[in-house]
Amino acid sequence: MIALNEDIMEFYAIITGDIVDSRSKDIREWLPQLESALKDCSDRYDIFRGDSFQLMIALEKSIESMFYLKSRIKSMGDLEVRMGLGIGTVDYMDDHIKNSFGDAFVRSGEAFESLHKDLIAVRSPWADWDELSNIMLNLCVEIANRWTVNMAETVSEALRFPKANQQELAKKLQRKHQSQVSTELTKAGWNKLNKAIIYCTEQLMKRC
Repeated sequence: MIALNEDIMEFYAIITGDIVDSRSKDIREWLPQLESALKDCSDRYDIFRGDSFQLMIALEKSIESMFYLKSRIKSMGDLEVRMGLGIGTVDYMDDHIKNSFGDAFVRSGEAFESLHKDLIAVRSPWADWDELSNIMLNLCVEIANRWTVNMAETVSEALRFPKANQQELAKKLQRKHQSQVSTELTKAGWNKLNKAIIYCTEQLMKRC
């Protein structure tokens, strides 16, 4: 168990998610990719019931982490991931995230349960931020749903290495030409998507 400072109201970000139609694919194909992606985002995560996961993430990284996880899963082909982001306080922090409790976990679960045809939802103490972010982020998801494997791979590296230029990304992706990275990012709608991620994050941090 991790001790929490009860004198200061501190907000946490919790992502709850699962792999869509996971039984249609061999778990040995996607589970290592999921675990690798979760490790890139946080050292506090759990995978349970085979295809479900939960992780605690830094507030300022919470939204981009959802799109990083999406890009990593999309890079495997026709797999998809659903995620609910909850922002709130934590009353009890167990060594295992899935056994912890607090408003952040409740809201994350509620956001996840609210998903029907949508793939991403957010819930926080601020209804105005929720409304704005859910509209903007689901428009971003519509763009991301059209990613090819190459586009998803390129976006995931752009998110993982935000300071890398396109030449450096091309090397990491083993692309022969920098122009391939530029084309893939353009087709993926990366500039528009990244602006939305930054804007929603900035609006969140103003409230925390």
